[in-house]
Amino acid sequence: MRGHLNRQRAIAVALGGVAGAGLRWAVLTTVPPGHFPWPVLAINIAGSVLLGVLLAGEATHPSRRIVVHDAGGIGFCGGLTTFSTFALEVANLVRADDTTIAVIYVSTSVVGAVVGVIVGAAASRQLRALTPPLEGQP
Repeated sequence: MRGHLNRQRAIAVALGGVAGAGLRWAVLTTVPPGHFPWPVLAINIAGSVLLGVLLAGEATHPSRRIVVHDAGGIGFCGGLTTFSTFALEVANLVRADDTTIAVIYVSTSVVGAVVGVIVGAAASRQLRALTPPLEGQP
């Protein structure tokens, strides 16, 4: 039974990762970055907000761990957000002697991602508090 569950979780992470990476690729190939790497910043912060929403929802629905935590949090958000692209953008800015922009980008990315998770989780909790439960659910 445990092996079957691990296989389900691995498949959920893989499918979520494909979807998240596909969306990231679509955004990065559609939106021109300009001098400041706005598309990567926006993707990473949006993914962090979504991660906060998913993690807050997971706390009240542990039976949906495979979908919420594995497919959504680890897979989709992990595939959507990207530390490697972020690091590459920072290195490119430093290499181009745009150290000030690189520092602003790093600071904005880190603070934005952490605040995004907090805001997403808070919004999810607020929405749940305002929404009556479905029939048969606590």
